[in-house]
Amino acid sequence: MKDLIELFWQRYSELKGAVDRNDAPKIAILDRELDALLESVTSRKTKTKSEVLEQFRFAIDLLNEEAEDTGCVQRNSELLRRLVDRYIGAGLPYDGVTPDGEAASWSPYVILDEDRLDDLDERVFVVSPGYRINYTNAINAQCYEAKTNDLVGRHIAEFIGIHHFQQALRDKLDACFKGQAAKYTYAEDIDGNTVVRSYEMSPCYSPSYKLVGAIIVVKELADRRHRAVA
Repeated sequence: MKDLIELFWQRYSELKGAVDRNDAPKIAILDRELDALLESVTSRKTKTKSEVLEQFRFAIDLLNEEAEDTGCVQRNSELLRRLVDRYIGAGLPYDGVTPDGEAASWSPYVILDEDRLDDLDERVFVVSPGYRINYTNAINAQCYEAKTNDLVGRHIAEFIGIHHFQQALRDKLDACFKGQAAKYTYAEDIDGNTVVRSYEMSPCYSPSYKLVGAIIVVKELADRRHRAVA
């Protein structure tokens, strides 16, 4: 996959040079080759997370590169939509391993759909690249005895704690903003009870495929350390 993408951009650069020289025969040859390479990159249904990420990044890079050409934007948007439908719509068949080496149950890409998220029985935040909450579902807000609007605009560190934010969550969110799924699990003592929380993070995109931030699914887990001692 990586070699195909590099070859595409090499030929793409050659095409731009041929256009500048008004070299019609070379343009025709490169156009055909680029069409074939584009199809090879985007049509392959890969099963590894790294190659899925490469496909999405390639489609987004191409969309940005040709943003001023309306015809190309329509074509490239359709390519990106095909990838979304293939991997997200049907459930992404990726390698299922987080950067920490843990098995993951969530998709590394999510399209923001507030109606659907509102219906989930799991706690959900969406955090912008500025680390501020731009969405939360009702069940998450209820955990803080607040309304959803009370949480929007506030810094995520207010809810996870500045120590956890600075120690690990910020770096994992930064990776998530760059397209990587991540996970952060920590334990804390609340009223004499150990509570283990898992923050499962995925890149979150708008319906027009612009990065919104990171979607965080919050789960409370059994304390495996206590069980092991018992």
